[in-house]
Amino acid sequence: MMITSRNSKNDHKAVAKLAAKVMRDRQLMVILSDKVYQLMQDDLHHQKERSHNYGRLS
Repeated sequence: MMITSRNSKNDHKAVAKLAAKVMRDRQLMVILSDKVYQLMQDDLHHQKERSHNYGRLS
């Protein structure tokens, strides 16, 4: 992975530090997993709505 700016490098370090913290804390892992699952469900729901409504626009 190529880092092109100082901010990107700092962001990468911050994300890596947070990921390490989550990996060590089971409760944080559960919270994160639940949030990711909910976001994926919401996205799937929105995709289904868009595909259903797509045919009605014509």
